[in-house]
Amino acid sequence: MFASAGLLLIALAAVLGLAACQRRLAEDLSTPPFLFRALNLRQQDPQGRPAWQLTSPEARYDLARKVAQARELRGTIYASGRPLYRLSASSGIVLNDGALIQLEGQATLERLGSQPLVIRARRVRWFTRQQRMELDLRPRARDRDLEVSADRAVFRIDRDKLELRGNPEIRRQPTSSASPGQPGAAVLKVHRIDWYPTSGVLSAPGPVRAVRAQAAGKPSQTLTAAFLRGNSRRQELLLQAPVRFLDPAAGAQLQAGDTWIDLARQALYSRQPFSGSIRRLQLSGEGFAVVNAGTLAVITPGCRLRQPGEALAAQRCAWNWSTQAIQASGGVELRRQANQQVTRASRLDGRLGADGLVVFSSPGSRVSTELRVPVRPPGDRSARPQAGRAPVGL
Repeated sequence: MFASAGLLLIALAAVLGLAACQRRLAEDLSTPPFLFRALNLRQQDPQGRPAWQLTSPEARYDLARKVAQARELRGTIYASGRPLYRLSASSGIVLNDGALIQLEGQATLERLGSQPLVIRARRVRWFTRQQRMELDLRPRARDRDLEVSADRAVFRIDRDKLELRGNPEIRRQPTSSASPGQPGAAVLKVHRIDWYPTSGVLSAPGPVRAVRAQAAGKPSQTLTAAFLRGNSRRQELLLQAPVRFLDPAAGAQLQAGDTWIDLARQALYSRQPFSGSIRRLQLSGEGFAVVNAGTLAVITPGCRLRQPGEALAAQRCAWNWSTQAIQASGGVELRRQANQQVTRASRLDGRLGADGLVVFSSPGSRVSTELRVPVRPPGDRSARPQAGRAPVGL
C-alpha cells in the first residue's frame, strides 16, 4: 500500500518549522511552494515488504497541485522485499503524491548483483502503481558487451521485462572498442526486442540485418537472418536460418543455417551445412567457426573448395583472413582436371592470390599423386591415355 507522499511532505514541513504555513498556502495558491531539505518516498507491496523508495536532498512541493519538484534523485526498486535495481536521475517531478514520477536529465537504472545491467534514458515516466516505466529519447540498456537501444522502451517492473520499440538495435560494445561507425563496430537491426534482464533471455523477431562498417572508402559488410534470440547472461545470440553474409569489398558471400554469435569470445559459429564464395573460389562444408576477432575462419567437419580446374576435399580447412593463407588437413584430396591428376596428403597449404585463385603446396609433407598421361607406342597416334603414377611435387 502507498505511504502518502502528501502526508509525508507535510510531516517534513512540520520538522522544518513550516507547518504553520499550511492553511495560509491552501487559501492562497499564489504563495510559493514549500522548500524541503529532504524528500523521502516509500511504497510497500501487498505483503508489507518494501516495493520502492526514492530520496532527494532538496524538493519543492505544491500542496494544491500535489506536485513535488526534486533534484539529485536516488532510489531503490525491490523484488520480494529484496533490492533489485538502483535508481538515479539529475532531476524529477513527483505527481499525485507519488502515483506518477517523471525522471529527467540523465536517468539511470542499474541492476544490483555481481553482473550489473545498466539502463539509461533522458526521460522516464514511472507509473508506480502499475509498476511500469516508459523510457523516451533513445534509451539504452547494456549487459557487459551487449548493448540494446531503441527510440522508446517500456520496462515492466513486476515482470522484469524490457520492451524496446522504434528502430531497435543490438550491438557488441566492449569498453575498449571503437565508437559506433568506426571500423569493427557491428550493429544488428531488428523489428522489436523483448528482454528479461534478470534471466538474460532476449528475443527479436526479424527480419534481422547486421551492418559492420569497414575502413573509409570500403562498402560495409552486411548480414541478414530470419529471427534472433539469445541470452545476455551467457553473452550468446542465435541468428536463425536462412543466414546470409555479403562483403562486397572482398567479393565474398555466404549462405548458412542457424548461426551463433559468442560475444565474449568474439566468435561466430554454425553446426549446419553452408556454402559460399570468395571471388573465383567456391567453398562449402558441414559447419564453420570464425574466431580470433574475425581473423581466422575454420571449416569443419568436411571442407570442400572448388576453383576453375581444381577441387579440394579435406576434414578441416583453416583460413587466415588477414594473410589469406589456407591450410587443409585430414585426408586431403586435391583433384586437377589437367591430366586427371589426384593428389592425396595429410596436409596441404595454400594462399588466395589477387586473381581469386588458391595455389596449393605441400612443404615438408608426404604426398601421393596420380595422373593420367598419354602413352603412345612409336608410330601409333591412336593409343588411348593410360593411368600412371608419378612422384609429382606441388
